[in-house]
Amino acid sequence: MSVSKEKKISKLKNHAIWPFVVAIVMVVVLFLALSAALIAIAYSSIFSSKVQNLYDTAQEVAQNYEENGEDKENFEKICNNMITYTPNLLNVCVVDQNNQLLWNYGGNTPDFNETSQNFSVKAMFDKSAEGNGTEMEFLFNEEENEVDLIQDLQDDSGIGKVFLSMKVWGILPVMNGGEKICVQQSLVVYHHEVLMIVAALGIFAVLAILVLVWNIVSLVRMVRLRKREKDILYIDVPTGGNNLQYFYDKAEALLKANQRTNFHYALLSIRMEKYHNFCSCYGIKEGEELMENLYEKLQEHMQSKELVSHAAKADFAALLKYGEKDNLFYRLDHLLENLKKVRENQKLNFGIGIYWVPEKYEDVATMYNYAELAQETIPEDLEDHIKCFEEEMLNDQRWVRKVEDEMEHALSNREFKVYLQPKYSTREERLSGAEALVRWIHPKEGFIPPNKFIPIFEQNGFILQLDDYMLNEIAKMQAKWLYEGKKIVPISVNVSRAHFTKDDLAEHICKVVDKYNVPHDKIELELTESAFFDDKDILINTVKKLKQYGFEISMDDFGAGYSSLNSLKELPLDVLKLDAEFFRGEDREGRGDLIVGEAITLAKKLDMRIVAEGIETREQVDSLAEKNCDLIQGYYFAKPMPIEEFEQVAFGAPAQA
Repeated sequence: MSVSKEKKISKLKNHAIWPFVVAIVMVVVLFLALSAALIAIAYSSIFSSKVQNLYDTAQEVAQNYEENGEDKENFEKICNNMITYTPNLLNVCVVDQNNQLLWNYGGNTPDFNETSQNFSVKAMFDKSAEGNGTEMEFLFNEEENEVDLIQDLQDDSGIGKVFLSMKVWGILPVMNGGEKICVQQSLVVYHHEVLMIVAALGIFAVLAILVLVWNIVSLVRMVRLRKREKDILYIDVPTGGNNLQYFYDKAEALLKANQRTNFHYALLSIRMEKYHNFCSCYGIKEGEELMENLYEKLQEHMQSKELVSHAAKADFAALLKYGEKDNLFYRLDHLLENLKKVRENQKLNFGIGIYWVPEKYEDVATMYNYAELAQETIPEDLEDHIKCFEEEMLNDQRWVRKVEDEMEHALSNREFKVYLQPKYSTREERLSGAEALVRWIHPKEGFIPPNKFIPIFEQNGFILQLDDYMLNEIAKMQAKWLYEGKKIVPISVNVSRAHFTKDDLAEHICKVVDKYNVPHDKIELELTESAFFDDKDILINTVKKLKQYGFEISMDDFGAGYSSLNSLKELPLDVLKLDAEFFRGEDREGRGDLIVGEAITLAKKLDMRIVAEGIETREQVDSLAEKNCDLIQGYYFAKPMPIEEFEQVAFGAPAQA
């Protein structure tokens, strides 16, 4: 899986939930912190004004004391007036520096006894820029404040209902003496003041709850969305079951969870063969319904800690556990029987590729690819075949990949070299022709045999370019020899069966050869008999055109595979090449020798020349000469050779038998 695709899938599977959780926690913490701060600010704001009022009252008393302290009668009168007209003022008294009472107006005095339950604090008032000011002490006599919370009482001032009342002594030193002015006042908190704080907290709480609810709802939606997206990510549309991505993820989890068990795992690629043919005959909808039925049957076969998913088209991925491999094969045979019963009136074939999961396993996608690779090596016409993965399969795939990656560059870099294998006349044993063969001289791999790359080119279509390259090289080489005044012999060039799908093949070949002005009879075109089983009409028309243009046509490898005498009847061939297998094996002196003789006789009657390839012994040469074979090609006379060596054989010293 590519990195970008993996990121996209990971993003779908893992929408982040933690931001919502963090947001919820932060809202709760922030609400509590701000609530505490709001209460503290409101409390400070309410009581600071009342404490300031107490300080102002004490300052006024201290000022009157400094002015009228000697006139006790007048000072007492002033204090009485202040108690009468100052809201919540209860008592006024004067003490010396040892806290001994000097004057008392109001009937009550502060309790300076350290053993009593007092609470004393000091505060600075009228501070200057330098930090100086007047220090005032506040004294709370707790026995006087046993009932602080007063509900539904009307204050004497008529301001409103009292919520909280506290009696506090304010003690202020006199400026010009050691005396202290003590003023007792009720610090009263009213219901409306508390309601203001509660209202502010309520508004803030509503906002916090709204934000909290929004985050909780978003969190729930995200959890549901993640589940829904996973369902969408994992669903397989044709079967309605689980898809390959689900298989990858769940198989990975199964393997991790069961690493130390007494059983092993095998990863399977199960394919119904000829699915396209089934859909062509019965329709796409019927094909998808079949896939759904097969998936259900496979699900029934699964045991605990096993897994199956629909992979693609007619492919299924399965993860099965096993103790012994023989038991697994027995189980798979039973599975195949059940799969066939899904459509008892229709012929269904299956192939299974197996990858044995090792202890140190790779990622599931890679292992499934190996199982697929094993499955793809099963021929489509085999019924219910099981194939296990082998390392050689992977090496073959890597080689195919390497060849396909480098073939274009190799062609442009002229790494494909022309080799020529001489053909000798049977009776005179002199050079009478040659076959052009391609060899790949790789800069790193060195010499690469044709059987290592030609089949790959035939499968991927690159053989068309290679054939054109070889034809061009032979025509150019023949033209060079003609220009040099040398006597040239016909050289045969292979034409792949893939070329014969084109109506203009004959014209194309003429164009290449005529570019170098080479006589057409000096280039022989070889085709394999397998080309006859493609589009026969195009093949016959093309061969006729080529013969009209003066080219000779030969059939290569006659006798290899399934030879058809019908091809000899319909194709106007000039040369018949007998396959080398006719001259190998234990029966070459018996039935094979008889067949060769009759093939030569038949070819002569059809006015065709015979070339025997793969000849390696003197006895074979003599036998073919007796049977009137025309040309011999094989190691007895010469192996395929580079052009330089062929020039020595053809135009220099005569070949040595």
